[in-house]
Amino acid sequence: DPALLVRHFAAELTPGDGRTVDVRIVKYGERALVRDGHGGQPLGVPYQEEWAPGAFDHQVNAAHRLTANVEHEDGVKGIVARGLALRSANDALYGSFTFLKTPNGDTALELVREGVYDSISMESYPAKARRLADGAIQRTKAHLRAIAFCSNPAFASSRVLALRGVAHEDVIVMDEALYVQPRDPALLARMKILG
Repeated sequence: DPALLVRHFAAELTPGDGRTVDVRIVKYGERALVRDGHGGQPLGVPYQEEWAPGAFDHQVNAAHRLTANVEHEDGVKGIVARGLALRSANDALYGSFTFLKTPNGDTALELVREGVYDSISMESYPAKARRLADGAIQRTKAHLRAIAFCSNPAFASSRVLALRGVAHEDVIVMDEALYVQPRDPALLARMKILG
């Protein structure tokens, strides 16, 4: 019978403030039909576009420079949130944003909370791209300027993933008698010595 090892540690949990939203900005390799004139085609002529893993890796430590708006509204009045964090994973670029405590920020937060704006669109400057064998354009490097909360995204998986809620003040304390008891007292003594 193998010895059961029990480990515990104090976790520092950061509760949400009710104004922080986690989003998938763009899924790598997902294709969208676009007509922006930046794929070797004239404006209005459709072409397939996708994003390569790592296209935004140079920005992951600069999330604080990003803003969010609603439906690509221009200007300072259109800004409803600011960037907190960016994370480039194998499958997608993810971000966390906090809604501003302004009338427009409050309205946008409520519309996201109610599911009116459940999708994300990105605003970026292309830097490097390549044409794939099937003619699609793969963006390999770009500069993310902002995101927009929207209802009709170019990329279907660019979505609001979670709105972090406010944590309750209640603290749950578990009775130590309910913990699994170690089977090997010598192992427990050794673990205490090692810290």
